[in-house]
Amino acid sequence: MLFKRTRDPMPKGRYFRRSLMMILLIACIPGVITGVLLYGWIKVKMEHILQQTHLRQFEQRTAWVGEQLDALELTFSQWAFDPVFDNRLKELDFVYKYKQVHELYRLLLMIQNSNTLIGKVQLYLEEPRAVKMDSERYDFMSDPKEIEMYHSLTEQPRATYWSRSMDGASMMMVNRLPSGSDDALGALTITLDNKQLGSMLQTLSPYEGGTTFLLNEQGVPLLPQDQNLGELQQAVREHVLKLEEKPSSFLMEYEGMTYSIQSGTFRRLGTDWTYVSAAPLNEIVAPIVSVPRIVLLINGSGLILALLLSWIGSLQLYKPFTRLLRIFTANGVDEEAAVPARTSWPDGAAASSSAVQLDEIKHIEQHWIGVNRERESLQRRLEEHLPLARESLLIQLTLGHLLLPSDREWRERLSQVGWNLHDDQFMIMLAHIRPGTVTLQEGGYLNRSESPEWISLAAAEILGTQLEDFPYPTEILNYHDMSIALLIAISPDDQPEAPAFREQFIAVGQRWLEIVQSELDVRMTISISKITSDASHIPQLVRESRAVLRQRQFSSGAGIIDMNEKAEQDRKEQGTYPLELEQDIISALRNGDQGTAMERFRLFIDSYARVEAAENQARQAVFQLLARIQHTLLQLGEDPVQLFGLAVYEEVLQLRDLDELFSWFKERIVHVCVEEFTGKEEKQIQMAVHQIKEHAEQQYAEALSLDELADIHGIHSYTLSRAFKQAFGQNFVDYLTEVRLGRAKVLLESTDVKINEIAEQVGYQPSYFNRLFKKSEGTTPSRYREDVRKQSEHTRGNCSV
Repeated sequence: MLFKRTRDPMPKGRYFRRSLMMILLIACIPGVITGVLLYGWIKVKMEHILQQTHLRQFEQRTAWVGEQLDALELTFSQWAFDPVFDNRLKELDFVYKYKQVHELYRLLLMIQNSNTLIGKVQLYLEEPRAVKMDSERYDFMSDPKEIEMYHSLTEQPRATYWSRSMDGASMMMVNRLPSGSDDALGALTITLDNKQLGSMLQTLSPYEGGTTFLLNEQGVPLLPQDQNLGELQQAVREHVLKLEEKPSSFLMEYEGMTYSIQSGTFRRLGTDWTYVSAAPLNEIVAPIVSVPRIVLLINGSGLILALLLSWIGSLQLYKPFTRLLRIFTANGVDEEAAVPARTSWPDGAAASSSAVQLDEIKHIEQHWIGVNRERESLQRRLEEHLPLARESLLIQLTLGHLLLPSDREWRERLSQVGWNLHDDQFMIMLAHIRPGTVTLQEGGYLNRSESPEWISLAAAEILGTQLEDFPYPTEILNYHDMSIALLIAISPDDQPEAPAFREQFIAVGQRWLEIVQSELDVRMTISISKITSDASHIPQLVRESRAVLRQRQFSSGAGIIDMNEKAEQDRKEQGTYPLELEQDIISALRNGDQGTAMERFRLFIDSYARVEAAENQARQAVFQLLARIQHTLLQLGEDPVQLFGLAVYEEVLQLRDLDELFSWFKERIVHVCVEEFTGKEEKQIQMAVHQIKEHAEQQYAEALSLDELADIHGIHSYTLSRAFKQAFGQNFVDYLTEVRLGRAKVLLESTDVKINEIAEQVGYQPSYFNRLFKKSEGTTPSRYREDVRKQSEHTRGNCSV
């Protein structure tokens, strides 16, 4: 026999049953004591007490209702004396005097909110034009009947009085304006909320089957109206009106029941309101009538009552455990993942129920241990990927591929990859390797004839070994172009004297140089930069170091170049090549900014104005600049010869003055490069978009984040995300989730692999995978698998028939 599986309430386990039994025993004690007290209570004494209590309560409630109405009348009268409601209202222009009208709106809203009995506040003005206004809007009146109806409010002899609302459905209090003046220009009215007034009057007769209503001096019902009076109210009203003398309390028989009638008057602004309250007598003395029954019920069914109270109390105490269990089972974790792997259950519901039936605390403990394991696993994965992400980011930043203009932005990006630096200063040690003869030493490194890549890897490994006891934070950056950089952060508090520190740093570089040249049989040149406190200057230090290494890599001098000494002196003798302006020119060309490129080029040429042999130096600098531009084009996959031709350097030699040089550079270089760089940037972005799409489809289990992919491609993450969404109609995270869940559904449909293993295969932790799958498909993974298999069996059964 098959049963349809439904979402049952959370099953209660062993902990709940123990708590329920304890509360049951505690709840029986007050039940027994209450039964004994009720049995010994004297019926006559209780009846007297209840009657006296009823009369006192009625008197108190009557006084309270009168006080509420007094407070309402007093408050309304005070509002009517507000300076806003004076004779200036005769000259109020509702169309152009917006400020005064807004003040009226505000005041009417304050009056309406000043008392809960007030349902609506309305202002009527006759001059300069008949208008009615409430807290929300105003309307000019043109209907003569309506104007006459409102005009009658100002003709009453009293300044403040009670009346009926215009629709006759509610009580209304009117105050002629201005207060204290015989010449009325309008009226301020409040209409009572029938529901609030009725609730207040109902307190005079709080018993079931009782009623309360108001009559005016003529005996006409005020609340509720005559047409709304019930049969009991009509009978009580007729009985009260027939009495010549009106006693405050009497008994009346109606339809076999005895009612206690209480009446009295409220003096309201010169008029008398009569209130009448009718309460069933059996309700007043109900405790006396039910005493024997209650005693018997308590003594006979104390255990049942205790059980009920215990159950209710246990549910309240059990709510925190219910929420936790629902998080770990029904809503958060799939049934198959929630049960320990060593247990086998016939279906998901039995598994969940049986697991909870053991002990809720144990059940929560098991899942909590699982959550901690998942957290530790995620932490390990993060720690494994963090060095790679940090190295990739630092390579992009130090090469200037990611532009961060300020020191603060640099330090924020470094903190994201584990470098929390505050006031630290920075240095760069840059090494360039030139392979020598091919040798293979015993116990050494791999044969580099296979690939030059191993040389830089081996050199970086040697440097890492040398820095094991180094007291400062460092990061080794392998640029994979036979150059390696060591970025070091120096805290101002820990920094020794500058000469001693540089000697210590040079000693590290010297040991590294000797080991690399000895073990790997290569030539290596090292440049040690200056110290900078601005992190945004790090790319400039790298550029300067690269420039010095280019000049010295084929020289026979020292293998270590100190930028503070000989390297700086050589540059002064030969003229300072403006590396920063070179980078600015290339950046402007890549961004398509022709004006900035020409401005930086003019500064580039002017930097050689005070150097001896300035013309030759300037030409040589232009040659080097052209070489850097051509190198950048080669990195983007373009052929500089095809763009500029072979005679570009000869053209520079033939230029006669600076004006021709500027015109030539603008036409021959800037225009061509802007067009090429701009188009290439778009191509690069599109290529990167398709590459990360393929990355998501092929490596979905170990897919990197969009920020990491953007750093690898040297593109800002926002630009890459926007381009991906434009190309494929959804962002990268949603696409990766779709690919992962699609693969998970294939595994669920075609294999018997456990849910936890499927989650790990598609790159998710089990608990998160279950929540994400249920959010996407509307069902848990195990239920999805069951539904697919049932549908497949049903299809096969139909085909066989």
